[in-house]
Amino acid sequence: MNTPARMITALSSFALLSGCGAVSVDRSFDRARSTVDERIGAKPEWPATADAHAAIDTRVRELLREPIDEDRAVAIALINNRRLRTEFASLGFAEADLKEAGLLDNPSLSVGAGFPDRPPSITGLDFGLTINLLRLLILPARRDIASLRLDAQTLAVADAVLYTAAETRRIFLDLQAAEHLSAILRELAIAAEASADFARRVHDAGNLSELSLANEQSLSEHARLEYARSIADVADRRERLNAQLGLWGDQTSWTIVNRLPSLPPGEPDLSDLESLAIRQRLDLAAAAKEVEAIAKSAGLQRDWRFLLTSEVGFNASRDTDGQWVFGPELSLELPIFNQRQPEIARLDSALLAAEARLEALAIETRADVRRLRDRLFATRYEAERYRDTIVPLHERITALTLQQYNFMLADTFDLLAAKRQSSDAYRSYLQSVHDYWAIRAELERAVGGRLPITPTPAMPEHPSPIDPSAHRHGGH
Repeated sequence: MNTPARMITALSSFALLSGCGAVSVDRSFDRARSTVDERIGAKPEWPATADAHAAIDTRVRELLREPIDEDRAVAIALINNRRLRTEFASLGFAEADLKEAGLLDNPSLSVGAGFPDRPPSITGLDFGLTINLLRLLILPARRDIASLRLDAQTLAVADAVLYTAAETRRIFLDLQAAEHLSAILRELAIAAEASADFARRVHDAGNLSELSLANEQSLSEHARLEYARSIADVADRRERLNAQLGLWGDQTSWTIVNRLPSLPPGEPDLSDLESLAIRQRLDLAAAAKEVEAIAKSAGLQRDWRFLLTSEVGFNASRDTDGQWVFGPELSLELPIFNQRQPEIARLDSALLAAEARLEALAIETRADVRRLRDRLFATRYEAERYRDTIVPLHERITALTLQQYNFMLADTFDLLAAKRQSSDAYRSYLQSVHDYWAIRAELERAVGGRLPITPTPAMPEHPSPIDPSAHRHGGH
């Protein structure tokens, strides 16, 4: 075999060592998908092809055919939220890094020629083929580090999915409460307008003072403005949910299950939530993987810093007399000036920072769990007091006032005032129920998964706390 053929054969051998193949992120995404499904019972989708896009669009249309509840909203967000897809794409970078970590550096080919100035006149040739084979020794360590970073990124992506689910639940609850509140404010506005109209007629008959009429008109105007603000608030929260679910065009003509769920019959044992959060929080697991990866990178750089740039290879040269000379070639970097101290210092600092971030996140997680657990109990107590005591008490006051009204012991304004107070109490109850579920969603996010819960029906329709027709009963 002649010398050029030998060179080609050597190059081919090195190419075979490097391997080939495209980068695929399906495995990493499936791991993130399974992790999310285990915690919240919902699966994200990543449309990487035109067919996958079409399938997701079809699925979204199916979910929008019926009024959206909390679970449907989460299901749509996990397959259709565009910002979430950018998180999925980050897996491709980590997969590419893992692929690169398993490859050898490309060999270097050098060619030189020498032209003699006197006979014999054969041109001198020099061929060199070198490669950093010492990197082959650290290839397992490099792949291990890249694998840890891929694991960290996969956990971070799964955590981003859980965050999106929790944020979707919060936005959905806000819209539910806003629509329910708007319905109450509409009834209040109608009742206030009826009261003001009745007051005007009584005033015209000479049986009501200017001050009382002005007070009734002021209440009516304030109720009207508050209802108008609630309509704008509903529209605002509806658009926030549209953005969260990735909906646009004719997809935005959906309806919502506008009744908040009632309180569950009881709370699960929340005594060990701190340890549960430490065990299953995905951002904590991702931070721990990052610490491990940086620690191994620092150790690798420190142990191999003098040899990582060394190259070995093969050299062939032809002298001007026509004789070929073959032999090995070795290239060593002399660590006189740069001994990789800056790179080692950067990695050591990065390790200290990563460890501090992990500890800070663990401390903040424990504090968040305790804070939200206490707020959950406090808000539940508040909602139960409104439901079991305050709202029924105001309903009783309204009923007693109606009895006095029927026996002409109270006038229409007393009755309407009692019903307004009853409506305000129910409005506060509604807000406390919303706060309870919002805090519970935050607590689930802090824990890193859903809390166990007994299925409960939606909050029942509350009897209308106001009756616009009250003024038709007559008066004294």
